[in-house]
Amino acid sequence: MSLTKTYPAFKRSERSLIKQGLNQDEIEYDGWHLPGQREKRDFCGDWSFLGCLNHEKHLNGQIFLKPFQKSCFRADCEKCCFKWLGREASKSFKRMKKYEKQSKKIAKHIIISVPLWDSYKPKKEISKKVYKILKEVKGDSGLVIFHPFRLAKHDIIERGIKKNEWFYSPHFHVIGFGWVEGVVEAYSKYGYIIKNLGKRKSLFGTIYYQLSHCGIKKHNHALTYFGECSYSKLKLDKDESEIEKCPYCKEKLVGVTPKWVNNLSCELKPDPIIMTTEYMANFYEWVLQDTYR
Repeated sequence: MSLTKTYPAFKRSERSLIKQGLNQDEIEYDGWHLPGQREKRDFCGDWSFLGCLNHEKHLNGQIFLKPFQKSCFRADCEKCCFKWLGREASKSFKRMKKYEKQSKKIAKHIIISVPLWDSYKPKKEISKKVYKILKEVKGDSGLVIFHPFRLAKHDIIERGIKKNEWFYSPHFHVIGFGWVEGVVEAYSKYGYIIKNLGKRKSLFGTIYYQLSHCGIKKHNHALTYFGECSYSKLKLDKDESEIEKCPYCKEKLVGVTPKWVNNLSCELKPDPIIMTTEYMANFYEWVLQDTYR
């Protein structure tokens, strides 16, 4: 269970390329690599509990408990990369849907491929040209996801690349709004190939899938917004659904721990039968999580 809800759920094997490919754990260029390729932190995956100790407000006189696994929510983390993926895709989906509703425009999936003569320039320099091209083809707002690598669908003999191997081939995936016209003229002028894939069946699924094999590098964002979708121009209301609340008294859930856990080094793991299930327990057996700290 994640502390942040994602919408909707997808099977990893069908909608994600994290940990896929023969060389996904070793391919790197200029510090860029794929998600999920770094070691997890000590607490990643450890079990803990959220709960509501207001047993007086519950009809059965018991407390409410909700087990979950701790997460660092880093794109780099071998353990938490999927939680990062779900959270980032959810946030982006909400931003795109709000702008789509406000503007009455339809979000389109656009791919911009970098020509060989620009491929080995710094990403910052390439990005500036991509934004310039988007403006010229009237892609006025949206989000951009940078992909340094592609996954070979077949052997590329002339480059010595085998099927299912990742290889360096920088390109950008854009969920954009606008007319998207004049792509032939833009290609003639810049040499960048622009593909307008139009409206997608699932906006969330498209963002989720593209983030699953995006470029990750320290001090760089995996996803950026531009135009009217930028943070400065599009404000989102706080989503109350992301705040974990008790289903009985509606109070905010807090970290709790059993009284018998007075040794913080011991493993706290729920019964496998109720590992992801919310349940009730006797109030005198649980305390706030920081009681023993």
